[in-house]
Amino acid sequence: MSTTAPDPARPALWTPGDWNAFFGFGTNILVNLLVLTGLLRFVLKMPDDLVFGRILPATGLMLFLSTAYYAALAWRLARKTGRSDVCALPSGIRCRTCSSSSSS
Repeated sequence: MSTTAPDPARPALWTPGDWNAFFGFGTNILVNLLVLTGLLRFVLKMPDDLVFGRILPATGLMLFLSTAYYAALAWRLARKTGRSDVCALPSGIRCRTCSSSSSS
């Protein structure tokens, strides 16, 4: 059995503990999007074509781009430092921000 050290120039993209973060973060995003949709439609009375045609697609694009950006930054930092315990900063909408901005 050969054991080789991980190559610091090529950090691991996925480790076993990442499944927990994937489903936890995914569930958090889903709940936040449902809360945001409810606040926009029923509290602020925004029309459905605006919520589903503009706001939610832009939110999805923002979530994808920000996650890809932070993942690229973490990848570069891991390669630069040779560390294998670098992770990306989660980004996205927060329920606290949604509810406070919709109630003001």
